[in-house]
Amino acid sequence: MLLPILNLTQLEASHDFFTKILFMLLGAVGLEVSLTPLLFVVFIAFSLKGGLTLLRAILFSYILGRFEKNIKIDLCNKYKSMKYGYFVNTKIGYLNNIITTEIQRAVVCLNTYIEVLASIIFISIYIFSALFINSGLTVLVLLVCIIVFVMMRALARITREMSVLTSENNAETQSILLQIIANFKYLKATDSFKRIFDQLFTMLENGRKYTYKSRVLTAIPLSIAEPIAVLLLSAMICYSVVYKGESLGSVMILSLFFYRIFTRIFAFQGMWQKFNSFVGGIEVLEDATKVLDIQKEHTGQSKVEKFEEMIELKRISFSFGAKQVLFDVNMNIPKNKSIGIVGESGSGKTTLFDILTGLLTPQSGEVRIDGVDYRKIDITAIRNLMGYVTQDSVIFNDSFANNISLWECDFQNNSSREKIENAAKLANCDTFIKDTDMGYKTELGDKGVRVSGGQRQRVAIAREIFKEPAIMVFDEATSALDSKSELFVQESINAMKGKRTVVIIAHRLSTVKNCDYIYVLKSGRVVEVGSFYELYSNTNSYFFKMCEAQNLQN
Repeated sequence: MLLPILNLTQLEASHDFFTKILFMLLGAVGLEVSLTPLLFVVFIAFSLKGGLTLLRAILFSYILGRFEKNIKIDLCNKYKSMKYGYFVNTKIGYLNNIITTEIQRAVVCLNTYIEVLASIIFISIYIFSALFINSGLTVLVLLVCIIVFVMMRALARITREMSVLTSENNAETQSILLQIIANFKYLKATDSFKRIFDQLFTMLENGRKYTYKSRVLTAIPLSIAEPIAVLLLSAMICYSVVYKGESLGSVMILSLFFYRIFTRIFAFQGMWQKFNSFVGGIEVLEDATKVLDIQKEHTGQSKVEKFEEMIELKRISFSFGAKQVLFDVNMNIPKNKSIGIVGESGSGKTTLFDILTGLLTPQSGEVRIDGVDYRKIDITAIRNLMGYVTQDSVIFNDSFANNISLWECDFQNNSSREKIENAAKLANCDTFIKDTDMGYKTELGDKGVRVSGGQRQRVAIAREIFKEPAIMVFDEATSALDSKSELFVQESINAMKGKRTVVIIAHRLSTVKNCDYIYVLKSGRVVEVGSFYELYSNTNSYFFKMCEAQNLQN
């Protein structure tokens, strides 16, 4: 843009190719070749550049924002579909780190990569323009730039290694932080922070080192770009003006192109360094995507809309690695009957539940619902039939209303409010909820820290009642409760008898006293089956000995 203005007062013969083209275009549209039209052309050109730059920023921000959102949604769906066994054997910090950190690093990496491509385009344009002015000198300058660029490649390799180490360190740091937060009460009450903080602080120090090295390596090309560019330009100007006798104007324009080439090439190197410093995010994301695709839960296509007759477990055997947990287990769960599953710790009770819900697939045997094999059914349809209350109550940091409805209903709506309150009444928690400052709008805090263990458990039961499941499973639901809280929970369980199928997994035998059938597990085998009265009446039974150990009488 400046070259035609500098050439305005010179003879036509000395005009360069670009100046001749612009002068010819001005003449073609009837404009005089003078300073004013040329300045107007410069203004239009840079206005267009500004508009395109803004448009690029708008489009780029939109594309990257959509990309980040879509990749997070896709990954969350992969988390939902992954095998439960893979989840159990994977650090939560690793899974959390991908969503919270690595995807963001991958987006920055992509952004930088596109900047690298843009730099290549700019460099190509500058080189193409400089070749028209002085091809010989341009080739010489490019050779020097290539030599410098090759010398800098080692930095990119080291930066890439630092990026991968940073990603691994981030995952470990996230894992430790999540453990601290999850176990804060214990750590606080016993002042046991020191050892786990030692691990955390080591990870933080490693992260600092990796980040420091990456930033220094990224800054090196940028720091030496201008000194080298000025040195080369000075040498070129001296050669062209002093020894070749060329005009300073044309040499300065050529120098401007070379300066842009130099700075873009070194900026390219700097961005390539930055790309490598974030490429760990791309690699972690790519590896996680491949693994999650491999570890995707396989499911059938048949749909189960309702539970009509019975769930059958036939000759079920299951192992965790080399350790066999269940041996040839047979069990029937009829509709609207209450089933107790009891046994000592480690007898395989919870593993049975995991198989019942399709979280785990037995190595041998089969599970059927209304005569249809689980392997032929969309397993999510079976889970939709089930309510699940665990020993460690699942409570979200939200209101009582949202905890019970799982955000399905608006408490301001009369019908929704009535449904939530009815579920709370059946779970024996309506009274204490209404005694709180804001009633059903009261926030429970993380993991329900603002209410007692028994109250948390009753809220968890209310949530499952709200869902109106065909099958309700209680997994050690009363083992951590005091007698009064257990009584409330037991009343809620008894109220379901005959109305829905209830499966109670318990170590505390008083919980299963009213069950229709009780399956007694010992070392992964069903050793006895019957009602409480039938099993207790046999003084030689394993169940009777368990009752004696717990001082429980018929």
